[in-house]
Order: sequence, then structure tokens, then C-alpha cells
Amino acid sequence: PEATLKIIDSFPKTLHPMSQLVSAITLLQENSHFAQAYREGVHKSKYWESTYEDVLDVLAKLPYVAARIYRNQFHNGVQLEGDQSLDWGANYAKMMGFEGDS
Repeated sequence: PEATLKIIDSFPKTLHPMSQLVSAITLLQENSHFAQAYREGVHKSKYWESTYEDVLDVLAKLPYVAARIYRNQFHNGVQLEGDQSLDWGANYAKMMGFEGDS
């Protein structure tokens, strides 16, 4: 979400990248399937369903969030576009600025 990216971009450079990552993942709770299901009174036996969806969402967003933090911290905030034709790892490496066999 755009609001999450703005907050990530506002983190001070003195904030450790892992602290930034923890904060960014916490910000993603805004779109949590589990939080919504819990507010709607989901039964405990169904917790796993929305939790599973949340885990998949975090795994999908993690490369973008982590690469953004890396580029903010070590490359003056210059971001690189991802490439959806690549697999998860190759796309993450591309967004961080690593391409090819090197």
C-alpha cells in the first residue's frame, strides 16, 4: 500500500534495517485477513484460514518491502522496478540491484 511505502521512506537512516523491516511488516497489518475475521467473530477453529492468507500476503510483499529498505539505506532511496516475469528470488535480487550470474 502507498501509505506503507511513504512511512518506510520516512524512516531515518540511523534506524537499523531490521527495525525498519519489523515496523514495515507491522504496518501491513492494516490489510490483515485475520484482523478482519477476528473483528467479525471468527471461531477459533477457523483462525488458521485467515492466518494462512496473511502469511501468503506477507511472503508476496516481503521482497518489495525488504528491497525498498535496502535501497533507501544503501542507495540513497533510488528504487529499482521489479520484473514479474522473474521468479520470487530473481525479482527480489533485481529490485535490490543484483542481476545476472555475478
